Amino acid sequence: MRNRRSIYALLSLLVAVGFYLYENYNPQSVTIVSIEGFNYLPTSTTGQIIQHKNYSLSYNELYEQAEWVAYELNNLHLTYDDRKRPYFINDPKVITGSANYKNYKKSGYDRGHLCPAGDRRYTKEAYDETFFTSNITPQRNNFNAGVWNRLEIKTRYWAKKYKRLYIVTGGILNKDLPTIGYEDVAVPKYFYKIILDYTEL
Repeated sequence: MRNRRSIYALLSLLVAVGFYLYENYNPQSVTIVSIEGFNYLPTSTTGQIIQHKNYSLSYNELYEQAEWVAYELNNLHLTYDDRKRPYFINDPKVITGSANYKNYKKSGYDRGHLCPAGDRRYTKEAYDETFFTSNITPQRNNFNAGVWNRLEIKTRYWAKKYKRLYIVTGGILNKDLPTIGYEDVAVPKYFYKIILDYTEL
């Protein structure tokens, strides 16, 4: 009985969202796609949504990085295969061109992953995709290797425990941020990671 009520509630919500999107559709701001069963992505302020096989992102050319990266992390993704770390390369799907990894050289900042390579070890292709420069952001080493890394490890622990998580992550991009490199890659002061356990959805 409880499952039936949950299904009716979910169907009602989907119908309501469907009507809302139909009435308010703006291709620059709303895109509905499927990430292994979860059908919604955040709003894109740029309209440049890139869909890779193993994660999606909204690229913001003004700041030369993703405003968000979204992906599912489930317990089947959690393998510990030892993968050879590839070089960072420009994202071939970013029409405006993603920032080159050389912007980070001697900048004092790490190339911080948004979708962590550690979340995508289950295939070589999935792992290598995380090394597109659209998936990195400038982070201080003590942050990238410190609390940010601990949060990534904790997130994998939650994925193992709760089976299916949906994650949206990025830096807070706003005016007057410091920049690095010849392409003026913005350096966010704050980062976020939204984690949804949607096992029961």
